[in-house]
Formats: sequence, structure tokens, C-alpha cells
Amino acid sequence: MAPNQLHLDAAESAFFDRQLEFIKAKTFDIKYPMFRSRQFIPTSGEVNPGATTVTYRQYNEVGQARIGSHASDHPPRVDINGEEFSRPVRSVEASYGWHQKDIKAAAMAGLDLNPRRASACRKAIERMLDEVAAIGAPKYGIATGALNDANVTVDPSGGTWDTPADPDDIIAEVAGMWQGIISDTHQVETADTLVLPPDQWAHIAVTARSTDNNMTILKYLRENMPDLTAIEPWYRMDEAGVASADRAWMYSRNADTLQNEVVQEFEQLPPQADGFEVVINCWAQTAGVAVYYPLAMRYLDGI
Repeated sequence: MAPNQLHLDAAESAFFDRQLEFIKAKTFDIKYPMFRSRQFIPTSGEVNPGATTVTYRQYNEVGQARIGSHASDHPPRVDINGEEFSRPVRSVEASYGWHQKDIKAAAMAGLDLNPRRASACRKAIERMLDEVAAIGAPKYGIATGALNDANVTVDPSGGTWDTPADPDDIIAEVAGMWQGIISDTHQVETADTLVLPPDQWAHIAVTARSTDNNMTILKYLRENMPDLTAIEPWYRMDEAGVASADRAWMYSRNADTLQNEVVQEFEQLPPQADGFEVVINCWAQTAGVAVYYPLAMRYLDGI
């Protein structure tokens, strides 16, 4: 018998096949709310899974028109310059399995195989995809992620928000980020999303703007910056800044600003015999996040 053939009789093999189909369906139904990169970063799956590199091109217009006269000739040339940016496609891998004795025992007793191993495997892969989207994988050629792009402007905070900082100082810093994006993009962009570390988000959610009213800082920001439609917490903002400072992230949440390239979603390969175990290898592929328009994003460090 071939070494990679399953050592199960016909009834046990049929039982295992049914169980595996159930477990595969079950893992795809599980939700992972703590992995929020897909919520905050537009995700693309347009790249063919066979690709080894993802490249995008960025063009810039150069040249300027002039005011001429009827006698003028040779108008100034206007042209475009293009630049390519490439990132490697990396696989994210994990596996799970059962000892053949466990499969036989479950088949004999008519019990379901525990799907938690499959769930843990799916969760491990999704956690790594989430991390790559947030901060990249520098050792593997994906230098940065959405939270540490080198081309995004970093503003310094006047002090930590929950020391506590004066509510008006917090509001002024948020307004400064928002106005900075509008100014830097010449009104092409305005931010619609602010992501904060959980402690700072909780602080502005319960702290009154002033002693003479019940409006919290969070409510004030939402009502007075109508473009800012989402103010959310994400634990990955903790120590995300320079020198491990807590970081706030404001940006325009659309695919023209940034995009997370998940080249291949989670996939389970056919089961394989490995000694006395039956192993299911799983993987996904990612090229990480490309920030196409860094001027539409802004960081605030030291909050």
C-alpha cells in the first residue's frame, strides 16, 4: 500500500469523507471579529492565484500651459511620467489533522470529529493575513502595511489623550489631521475614517467635552465633522507609531487610496496520510497592502 494512502476501511473512509465535508463547510461559516483589516482596508481578489508578483503603475502629469498670443509658436509640452511598484505574493500556511485511531474510534461510535482543529487552523491563517495587512512582512519582501507606510505624513500629538488631555486639545488634533488631508490633496480628498487604539477610543467615548454639557468628545467629533463617518477602535493601533507610540490613523476609506491584495483566500487541500495521522494542509496567499494615495491618509503619534 502506498505510504500516502489512507489506512481506513470502506465504512471508515466514507465516514471520514462526510465528516471532512462538514468541517470544511463549518470553518467557512466562522466569523472572526477581532481581525478587522478587511473592515478597514478595501480588499481585492483580482490577481490570479498563479501570480508571483503584484505590480501597479502610478502616473504623474508634468508640464504647464501658458498664455500665448497669435504670434506665439511651439506651445510648451505636457507629458506623463510613470513609475512601477511591485510586491511579492507570499503564501500563508498551516495544517491540522487527526490520528487514524481517533478517526476509527469516532466512526465506530458514530461520533462527529471535533471541528475545532480546523477552526484553529483557519483562525491562524486569518490572523497572519490581518497582521500583514496592518504592518506588512518585512522579512518576506512586503515592507509595510496600512499602519506604517513610509509615505504617509505623521503628526506628533501634544500628549497622551487619556492622561487626561484637555478635550479641546483632542478635538484640535483630530481637526488638524482632517484639515491636513484636505490641504495636502488640494481638496481632492477628505477623510471619512478615524481609527484609534481601544483605550483612547474608550476615553473619548465616555469623556464629556466640557463640564456644562453631556456631549462626549466622540459625539462632538461625529456631529461637527460630518465627513468623518466612522470613528472606530482597533487594537493594532497600540504601539503602531514611531518608537512604539500609540497611533491614530485617519484616511479616505476607498480602493483608490489603498487596497489589500488577498491573492488567494483560505483553501483546504485534500487529506494526506503522514505516518499514523491524516493531515489537511491549508493556505492562503497575499501581497499585502498597497497605499496608492498616501496624501489621503495621515497618522498621529503619541496619543
